[in-house]
Amino acid sequence: MGLLLAGALAGCKKDEPETEPSGEPSGLSSAQSDEAVLQQSVSGWITANYADMGKLLYASAESDLDGDGTPEVLAYVGGPMMCGTGGCNLVVLKREGGDLRKISELSVVQLPVGVLDSKSNGWRDLAVTIAGGGVAEHTVRLQFDGKGYPRNPTVAPAQETDTIGTVLIPAEPLKPVE
Repeated sequence: MGLLLAGALAGCKKDEPETEPSGEPSGLSSAQSDEAVLQQSVSGWITANYADMGKLLYASAESDLDGDGTPEVLAYVGGPMMCGTGGCNLVVLKREGGDLRKISELSVVQLPVGVLDSKSNGWRDLAVTIAGGGVAEHTVRLQFDGKGYPRNPTVAPAQETDTIGTVLIPAEPLKPVE
């Protein structure tokens, strides 16, 4: 339990990555460049929606949760004002044209975050780690209710599960929002 929390919070104190004088990462392959564009749009969304929350850090991943052929974005957002002993926030975003629209925001989530093969109301179930605040570390399955995923994974309708499924966001240090 403490190791996951320490890992998530350690990411909150990580130094900014080295960049070229232009401010852009150097030596990107085409796939890395596409990933950089994704990160910029996610980073921009986080900045626009949490500007008053101080220094922010994040990790993100994509997965087609609703089966429409366009991957949704999962953003794990950390920082002093976004995290507590139970974890940080996980935001599920849907692409609409060039924009990202929030589908769900879950609090008190620890890393790792995964996706399961099972579906609820046409969307794949998420698996998140919960721990801290008196809760023993374990993994829960979160089902889409037709409008979103449950806001608090520490209470029903979250269901304990023995698998994280396919890991989307591993338990690694977070990157600064730029």
